[in-house]
Amino acid sequence: MPWILDILYVIGLLLAAPFLLIKSRRTGKYRTDWSGRLGRIPDDVCTILQTAGGQHRVLIHCVSVGELLSTRKLVEELLHGDQMLVVIISTTTDTGMARALALYPPHPGSRVVAVRYPLDLSFAVRKFLNTINPSFIALVELETWPNFLALAHRRSIPVEIINGRMTARSFKRYRMIRPVMQRMLRQVAHVGVQTPEIAERFANLGALAATIEVISSMKYDSADFADEIPGAQAMAAALGVQSDHRLFVAGSTGPGEEAILLSVYQSLRNNWPDLRLAIAPRKPEVIGQVIAAIVQAGLEPVLRTQRPDDGGNARLSTQSGQVIVLDTMGELKKLYSLAFVVFSGRSMVDLGGSDMIEVAALAKPCCFGPSTFNFSDTVALLTAGGGGVRVQNAPEMQNLLENWLKHPDQAYAVGQRARACVESQRGSSRLYAHRILKNIFSASATSGDLPRYTSKG
Repeated sequence: MPWILDILYVIGLLLAAPFLLIKSRRTGKYRTDWSGRLGRIPDDVCTILQTAGGQHRVLIHCVSVGELLSTRKLVEELLHGDQMLVVIISTTTDTGMARALALYPPHPGSRVVAVRYPLDLSFAVRKFLNTINPSFIALVELETWPNFLALAHRRSIPVEIINGRMTARSFKRYRMIRPVMQRMLRQVAHVGVQTPEIAERFANLGALAATIEVISSMKYDSADFADEIPGAQAMAAALGVQSDHRLFVAGSTGPGEEAILLSVYQSLRNNWPDLRLAIAPRKPEVIGQVIAAIVQAGLEPVLRTQRPDDGGNARLSTQSGQVIVLDTMGELKKLYSLAFVVFSGRSMVDLGGSDMIEVAALAKPCCFGPSTFNFSDTVALLTAGGGGVRVQNAPEMQNLLENWLKHPDQAYAVGQRARACVESQRGSSRLYAHRILKNIFSASATSGDLPRYTSKG
């Protein structure tokens, strides 16, 4: 079976090569770390793992940044629960890998290391598993690959899907390869999913009902409930955001949304001179497009990279005719904490929306467009609890923002209700940690190991 898949993968790669080359030239993707994609683990990580000796090892695979950030509380719980545990975080994308290395830089004595997830070629997967030798594998959301699961199954490595998620759109695609999905899902010991609707989709694809459990999203646990984020005030000073400004933050925006946002901002800024706009594109490759749109609108872009914290810009004040562009990684939460209101991006275009849990936890009033299929459960939670508002178009967004500008107490109340919605869903990371550690200790055939796990908090 693996060699058949390898042949199909190679054929697929050859057919897709021209498109991948074009995308690589345009976006910079797929240019680096091919040794990692082919299963090689960096030498410094190998040294850390060798030093760790016979400790238990948990592999947590996250596709990209969103999944990675959702596991932070889980990693904390696992490390607290087993002092001999090493956690290996794998990611697929370049942005995910960069963020993972920033969160977990390798150094002697590390108990968390970050590696590149290999392509699903059998030789790459074997090399990867031979090196890291995990005791347990947790796949975040739905990152299942046939060779990887088959080889893990042959080695009797328990595999669990955690924080399982599957949109209605994805379900339609997976249904076309149901026999493949059923085979993979039957090799998974446990499937933790975020909602009953998602549980039904997994069952329809062949997962055994006894293995499926509904557990709320780990993203609710990882959200920061602080009223002030470290570094936010330094950012505000550098960007010229004053205490009397009301900052409208558009987070994780998609291509084309900048035109809508700029139109709404232009309509509001003359009547509300204290209003400021900040746009944080989801993908770095569209930053140039956002800057061009700002200039075309007759406004001036203010780039975060041009206003570093130590740049001596505290005396500057961003003007109404300027628009802040967040062109750095890992700082969106700080920008959210400075916001008066937030628009959750990729929802005015048909991209399924962006995660608004972080915004809600920070008690910021949030709006989002009609396309939110990637976060339908969170949207349902927030709208039902009065913690978020859906707008269908630019005029509705403008009317909503104008109402919040006129009645800031109403905006504040929406933010507080949003935080309460998130608070009501917390606790899944602790549950997943307990399951994983119990599984590892049971596999080690010593029931006396079980009391070693103590829940943090």
